[in-house]
Amino acid sequence: MSSLTSSALVGREPERDLLTAAVASAAEGRGSSVFVLGEPGIGKSRLVEETAAAAMSSGFRVLRGRAASAGRAVPLRPLAEAVFSGLRGEGAPEDGDLGPYEPLLSRLCGLAPQDGAPLVGYAEAVLRLLEALGRSGGCVLVLEDLHDADADTLTIVDYLTDNLPGRRAVLLATLRGGPGPALDLAEAAASRRTARTLRLAGLGPANTAELAARCLGHDDAGQVPEAVLDRLHAVSEGVPFVVEELLTAMVDSGSLVRRRGDDWTVTGSLDAGVPATVAAAVLQRVDRLEPPGVALLEAAAVLGRRFPVDIAARVAGIDRTTALRQLRQAAHAHLVTDGATAEEPGWHSFRHALTADAITHRLLPAERAALCLAAADAIESADATGPLPLGAGRPDRRAGEPDGLIGGDPGDDLYRLAAELCVAGGQRARAAVLLTRAGRQAVLRGALLTAVELLDRGLELTADTADAPPEAVAGLLEELLGTLVLTGDVRRVPELGDRLDRVLTVWGAPPARRAAGFLIRARAAATAQQWEEGLTSVRRARELLGAEPDPASRAALDSVAAHLVLNSQRPDRLESARALAEGAVATAEAVGLPEVSCKALNMLGYCLRPLDLAETEKVFERLVATADAHALPVWRIRGLLELGVLDRIRITGTDRLLAARRAAEETGAVLMTAWADMHLAQAHVLRDEQDQALEAAGRLRTTARRLRLGEVQLIGVGVDAIIAASRGEREKLQAALHAMESALAGRSAGALWGYADTSVWGWAQGICSLLREEPDRALAEFTEADRAMRALPSTRGVTGFLGPYLLLRTVRGAAGWAELDGAVADRLSQVHWDRPFAGWSRAVLLGREGRAGEAAKVAEEALAGTEAIPLARHLCLRLGASAALADGWGHPVEWLSAAEQFFHDRGTTRVAAACRALLREAGSPVSRRRQGHDTIPQELRRAGVTAREYEVLRLLGRGLGNQEIAEHLFLSPRTVEKHLASLRNRTDRSSRATLIALARRYSDGQ
Repeated sequence: MSSLTSSALVGREPERDLLTAAVASAAEGRGSSVFVLGEPGIGKSRLVEETAAAAMSSGFRVLRGRAASAGRAVPLRPLAEAVFSGLRGEGAPEDGDLGPYEPLLSRLCGLAPQDGAPLVGYAEAVLRLLEALGRSGGCVLVLEDLHDADADTLTIVDYLTDNLPGRRAVLLATLRGGPGPALDLAEAAASRRTARTLRLAGLGPANTAELAARCLGHDDAGQVPEAVLDRLHAVSEGVPFVVEELLTAMVDSGSLVRRRGDDWTVTGSLDAGVPATVAAAVLQRVDRLEPPGVALLEAAAVLGRRFPVDIAARVAGIDRTTALRQLRQAAHAHLVTDGATAEEPGWHSFRHALTADAITHRLLPAERAALCLAAADAIESADATGPLPLGAGRPDRRAGEPDGLIGGDPGDDLYRLAAELCVAGGQRARAAVLLTRAGRQAVLRGALLTAVELLDRGLELTADTADAPPEAVAGLLEELLGTLVLTGDVRRVPELGDRLDRVLTVWGAPPARRAAGFLIRARAAATAQQWEEGLTSVRRARELLGAEPDPASRAALDSVAAHLVLNSQRPDRLESARALAEGAVATAEAVGLPEVSCKALNMLGYCLRPLDLAETEKVFERLVATADAHALPVWRIRGLLELGVLDRIRITGTDRLLAARRAAEETGAVLMTAWADMHLAQAHVLRDEQDQALEAAGRLRTTARRLRLGEVQLIGVGVDAIIAASRGEREKLQAALHAMESALAGRSAGALWGYADTSVWGWAQGICSLLREEPDRALAEFTEADRAMRALPSTRGVTGFLGPYLLLRTVRGAAGWAELDGAVADRLSQVHWDRPFAGWSRAVLLGREGRAGEAAKVAEEALAGTEAIPLARHLCLRLGASAALADGWGHPVEWLSAAEQFFHDRGTTRVAAACRALLREAGSPVSRRRQGHDTIPQELRRAGVTAREYEVLRLLGRGLGNQEIAEHLFLSPRTVEKHLASLRNRTDRSSRATLIALARRYSDGQ
């Protein structure tokens, strides 16, 4: 039998032109997405394949993936398949091309264990792959049967639609036009104008006739017998696949034969032996197979369009050799594809979804149910007895998890298939148990949204099953609760937690099982910053466990309780949290729970940080060692990051922060990379390295925006506030603070940042006021920050504002020896930024007591090691020198001169002016500070721009308004406007906007 298909695409010229135009635009860097919609057999795949083939011939790289799967959607399968094709063969990305996203692609394909990376990380990884492959000639990503895709795949596709514009890549996706999440996604993207939808209709009579002619080897529809065309018009409804199938059936039955030459002749009734639907045309070929072949295809059909050969063979009662021989015959009959792929050696596919549908619809309901249950039995039996020949076991399975069919392909989870088969066979409670396992496997693959969908499906089945075993319902609820905590969507946890406890109580479950449910609720409360609610759950769990809980449960509870207590409002929270964390560490290490140990060590480090930074360092080093010893990459990076933070606090160093960032990049931990950039930006601000701070902040913002990480975006705003403050830019600082206040809506920022309440609202505001020579305002802001800090005792000593606050109060006579000889001084001595301020505070008190020599010595000693933090050094000189002048000690003129030079060079004009004023009061000659004529760029000098006008121009380029420029230069706003008018006239710029564009060229000059 020959295959009657058309070698040319018929009737789709406008649609093909649209897709071709999308590909051409991508070649020019204007990427897009197109969703091709239509019923089965309408020609979606053929249209997209023709476009992809043309793109490939013109130099595009084409990646392909199909979402059609056995049973319900397999997590991330189409994207994993496409990524596989992109990483293989000629043109694959070279090492380093994908940066930190290369490990994520390995995890997406199931080639490496999961480590908690967010779904948007995978989305960005796929985007980076498309970008890398498309650099030279462009890239086409083809995703077929998107209506069968899981929720995680759809989330990534949605991300791609928003981020492909501006890149040399295009997404072409096919899906059925019926209601569902995939159609919702396509329509939403189209409404945002980030994608287009293309709905294919049936061919009209003329195109149907042309298609028939081409299938029969003619160019002219007039050469097709009229009776054949009448039959096609009546039955096919313009669906190309149906046209091809009906023609094949006519030829196979002998009703349509080729005579001498190319003429076709009708020799019998065209509907004799051919049903009125295409299903009959398919079944006619099925029935020509041998009985084992028919049985095999019937078993395969209930498994889905794609089916595992070994399972189908077991259900049909034939051996593998016989099954493969029958599949070859079915392929020759154009019922299944020619063979398995290299990625799926144990799987075959029906040629079209209509083929499987036709076979299953022929079965009587009882026959279909029996086959479904037999298939479910075969899946579970194979899983229990060991792996079928579908490939190696999964590297990321849980300890004790069977290494059977679930390990054949990282993208395939047969538990879900067995569950749907049980539903079809009427065994809903059994299906719920299988869906619990399927959800667990989805979690292991990092497909959290799919896991929630599967587990919710299981709960839906148990709700409709009166005799659902309580243990099955409890297992579903436990798995769902844990998954919701992982996703961060904990709104449903209280209601589901109550339901779980009711089920466990009615069932008579052991107290430890009930306690585990409350532990999950406690973790959810910590995620939601509901500290007291979480502690109530911990208390309930302890009550259930009794006076002597098992060590593993006690360690897990103490670790979570430490987190909750530390952030609560309890007066003894720091001491209590430390005791809990220490107990959790000791128990977890004793019973061999490395992940619990890492969690507890992390909390212990937070508890110790306000008290002793050296001891804190030892704890985080233990955390890194534990993570290394037990292959826990995320915790290793967390430990490295915390060690880097300690360096930032103790020596304002960046080496270990950079090492932590590299480790996060190498592992593909994009969230950790963003956190490292946040801390690096802060360190560079303290080191007064403005360019490096801006670079780190830019990376942070880019990551947060691209990955849609709302909380990280908010942290980026906080970093912007700190950078603006360090430059004395009040307007930018206030804008950032307003954005943070609006986003937090009254919540504490501490849970997001760790110590944002004091770092942003304290350090940033107070330092900005000092740099604008507003000490009264700075004092008020530092005082408010100190009040906020006392509500977060775990942050004491590491916020960076306490040093300037202490020196400012000491200079004003509001702080004395009682503070400097107590715990405050001990803490400040451990913080590099704060240390010189504490030393100068002592010097001021000594000088006030007339101990001039001691005061000068202490002041000079306090400056030792401050070369790396020049802003702190010179703020000490500015604040302390005024006291030295008043009390007659030290070298105030020398100190003020150094401070004036520093602040003038960095553009902090108000402080520089204040230093000059103090020098004049001291009787020291002061040179007039205005940029000389020779500092003006030559082109502006030729235009007649004066030194003062150049100062105004540079400040305009930095984004300052007239009022702020006036404040910086100690001018009136009217004078600033006069200078701007002169600048517009001299530079031939007719508007303020064009003058600003010119000013930006000079805004970074000194």
